[in-house]
Amino acid sequence: MALVLVAAFCLLSGAYAQDWGVTLAPGPVERWAGSCVTIPCSFTYPAGWTVSAVIWTRDRDQTVYHSDEARVHADFKGRVRYLGDLQHNCSLRVAGLRPSDQGTYRFRFYAASDGRSDAWTGQPGQQLSVSGNQVPSSTPWFNAGTLDNLGEGITH
Repeated sequence: MALVLVAAFCLLSGAYAQDWGVTLAPGPVERWAGSCVTIPCSFTYPAGWTVSAVIWTRDRDQTVYHSDEARVHADFKGRVRYLGDLQHNCSLRVAGLRPSDQGTYRFRFYAASDGRSDAWTGQPGQQLSVSGNQVPSSTPWFNAGTLDNLGEGITH
């Protein structure tokens, strides 16, 4: 009987642990100053929990996005748009990129269930590099195949 209980506990605790997570695109993202970037992101949490708040940070000390706009760092106000929701999509768009925007971006969410609350931060985060060299808009630097590789969702 004890062996059955231990096995059941291991299965349940393993399932619980696997339900919490943040998924980001693999590898670093590179953009140039003045452009924009969309960081695709999804998150999971155990059934029965309700997400109450979502936050994006850069290098753990600057708040890039927060549902409470007053908590957003001044450098990001007016340039960031949360494309996600409070269910499973946590994608973020940053416009008007600056070299100072480079760093590691992390998504954090808070959830509650039956009087308990918990939070989860995605690790290791999404590395963003911003080059100071902006491509002049009059330069024909791309073709239709290149647009598909940018991952920016550009349509024409």
